[in-house]
Amino acid sequence: MSQENVEIAARWYEVATSKVALLEAMPRTMAFCDPEVEWSAPEDGTTYRGHEGVRKRLEEWLQSFDDYRYEVQRIIDCGGDQVLVEATEVGRGAKSGAEVRSTNFELLTIREGLIVRIREFYDEGDALEAAGLREYAQDHPRRRGKGHPSGGLGGQPRGEHKPG
Repeated sequence: MSQENVEIAARWYEVATSKVALLEAMPRTMAFCDPEVEWSAPEDGTTYRGHEGVRKRLEEWLQSFDDYRYEVQRIIDCGGDQVLVEATEVGRGAKSGAEVRSTNFELLTIREGLIVRIREFYDEGDALEAAGLREYAQDHPRRRGKGHPSGGLGGQPRGEHKPG
């Protein structure tokens, strides 16, 4: 089941090549989500619920950008029903026009082929800890989404998938 979850995650992010593609593929995106899905945002702790919540989260986030893409760097099989996705977000600010890049971690819980929970993190150690991967974090440098290096935490992934 774990490899299947990694593949589901990889397919879910396939359309994240541009803001336009993400918005156009919203029905496809919703098809990967359980009707009761929950998405926890790191900025303010808001939890978005259901398909409408996921749609709202994506649309609100994308409003900040003239252009945006989400480049998956790796997908870690955490065992059980979770996968951890590390990606680079690249965008151009809607107001400032400035290009921004940050590393983002999304911990997906997948049951019966559908995403039931999405938890976002900007800190790799926090993401690995939430995924139960403490030993893994001890062996890998900890990264913060804004590019600030720091120490490590730890867990052991079941496997890794690197796109491309």
